[in-house]
Amino acid sequence: MTARPPHTLSPDVYDDAYYLSEAIEGYAAHRRGELSPLRAKHLALTAPVPGLAVLDIGFARGDLLRAVAETGARAFGLDYSPAACRIARRTAPAAALARGDAMRLPFADGSFDRVFAGDILEHQDREGGVLLLREMWRVLRPGGFLLAHTTPNRHFRSLVWPLARPLLRRMAPDTARDVDGQFAVMDRVHLHEYTPGGLRRAALDAGLPRAGLRVWVDPDLLRGDDYRVTRALASRPLVRLAAAVCARGPLLALFGNDLYLRCEKSLG
Repeated sequence: MTARPPHTLSPDVYDDAYYLSEAIEGYAAHRRGELSPLRAKHLALTAPVPGLAVLDIGFARGDLLRAVAETGARAFGLDYSPAACRIARRTAPAAALARGDAMRLPFADGSFDRVFAGDILEHQDREGGVLLLREMWRVLRPGGFLLAHTTPNRHFRSLVWPLARPLLRRMAPDTARDVDGQFAVMDRVHLHEYTPGGLRRAALDAGLPRAGLRVWVDPDLLRGDDYRVTRALASRPLVRLAAAVCARGPLLALFGNDLYLRCEKSLG
């Protein structure tokens, strides 16, 4: 097995079996040649348009890269897993792919108009996450923005899930089993999971400016109507009502699992 680089796991952990499964969200959509609802949301938030240079760090199967290229933007991707690179070359043949370390990006300062990292921060230790955000900022052009998504919210996992799990095991045992299975995968590959406040502190430690920095929790707690894990729950009116209540005010920071960070680089 390849030696473990600083701050992260060996790339051998991320093999073909990992990517060609629901260990990586959206595999069913990938097999259909589509974007999952979550990745479609990431595409919309990244907002690629023709001519822009967009970097996707940790591109996994390459689904987002393919969609970025289809908008007419120039799609670039970096991943340090050989398996990801092999799979993404088939998925996104129009994208320029590189294998490398996200904490030492092999690109010049100010190379990209958009820099995206989806579900990558939690795969580094905390120091590695800071280095990754610092590198994202370095290669971002003035006038552009970086965007990061990370899951799960550590508040939910450590405070809410231990209380909710016994109820869910009685009400929807299949869903409880799926959540437990997803957390088991995360236990294997996540080195540092974030709270909303922890994500903001990491950004500031990386040197991102307070002006233009936004950290938020997605209020769509069920990830729409067709997310594999919560699909059965989303069909229940009482669950949908409870999710709507928990998506408001301070409860959102506890119950939301999708954390986002966005920061614009000023032209000045």
